[in-house]
Amino acid sequence: MSLALIGVHSAVTPLLADLPDRWEIRRFKAVLDRLSERNDDLSYEMLSLRSTGDVVPRSLDPRQEPDTKNLPRYFVAHVADLIVNPMWLFGGGVGVSTLEGAVSPDYRVFRSRSVMEPRFLHYLLRSQPYLDQYVLYTRAQTTFDRRVQQGDLDNLPLAIPPIDEQQAIVLYLDREAARIDRLIEEQHRLIEMLEERRGSLIARTLLRGLDAGATLRDSGDVRLGDVPAHWQLVRTRHLCTITTGSEDSGNATDGGAYPFYVRGKQILRIGHYSFDGEAVMTPGDGQGGTGKVFHYFNGKFEAHQRVYVFKDFIGISGRYFYYFISTFLRPVALASSNTVTMESLRRPVLADFAVVLPPVDEQASILAYLDEHTSKIDSLIAETERLIELARERRSALITAAVTGQMDVREEVA
Repeated sequence: MSLALIGVHSAVTPLLADLPDRWEIRRFKAVLDRLSERNDDLSYEMLSLRSTGDVVPRSLDPRQEPDTKNLPRYFVAHVADLIVNPMWLFGGGVGVSTLEGAVSPDYRVFRSRSVMEPRFLHYLLRSQPYLDQYVLYTRAQTTFDRRVQQGDLDNLPLAIPPIDEQQAIVLYLDREAARIDRLIEEQHRLIEMLEERRGSLIARTLLRGLDAGATLRDSGDVRLGDVPAHWQLVRTRHLCTITTGSEDSGNATDGGAYPFYVRGKQILRIGHYSFDGEAVMTPGDGQGGTGKVFHYFNGKFEAHQRVYVFKDFIGISGRYFYYFISTFLRPVALASSNTVTMESLRRPVLADFAVVLPPVDEQASILAYLDEHTSKIDSLIAETERLIELARERRSALITAAVTGQMDVREEVA
């Protein structure tokens, strides 16, 4: 069938030009019906669509507050219905439901006709070529609205093999995707183990040093326990200056000459600087979780107005301070907060934060030891993360090849 004859979007032409002869091309609106059943009697459980394509009870996502006011406006979705979040299609906001319930009125609900196996549709619409197409649709908008318009969705061309081949593809992809997902899960567990090992190594070394025979004494802080007898316990206010930046994230500049530390893990760029020297930064609040995000830098930089900057160190190396505060601040921060979410970190808490301080020569030895051993662990973590990325790429490529006819999987499941 000629693509020109059905008037499909030219951006998808390369994707569907080489389909097997036994496959068809049909528009989205020709094989799916949009549903509009409302949750009028409030009898359905609220559901949420994740970017993974999973439709889950909304109660499992604590970040989403129940929208009780609009419950009657929610759309009803049944098992095997296709759920679409038009504002997040390019991020994976599409999936076939395995549950019955009510979804946001901002979503769209569709039911496939007999020509389509729902799970095949799930894989097809989540394959990389289609995700790329959703991006093209949103970029074509002349407003800041990032949703995919219904007209674009209606005319989206779908690759449709015979129903028995769709079922074979689903069986194959369910099996292979599950196998890859298990591998990824194992790698994530390995990373967790390595991170725990890294944290334990740092904590043990910062509290006991490198001399296993050193005489110990009670630090006076139940959180820290026994430490070498000749080490000191010093409050942060005596070790450095504590200040904050003065900038807002909106002042960031792509390609700026200087690093810009904001309220999260990401480091932006900016065209000017206020700080020059060795410093440690941590957000006073923000997306990364207060007391969990830390940066060390030595040079010219800028900081957000809600980012604390520790500088002008006295009697302690900035890097040693970075190791210590990034390891031990979080429990102190949580204990000083009135909220579980730890929305802010107060300056007095930081000023009073106790640091176990070895002599300067021991600090240097400990730093060298930690740098050597943590770099080895960091290399293992980076390699594991690379394996995860490769597995994800293979998963995506496998799905794309199967749902676009680049590989025939029928014999694989025969």
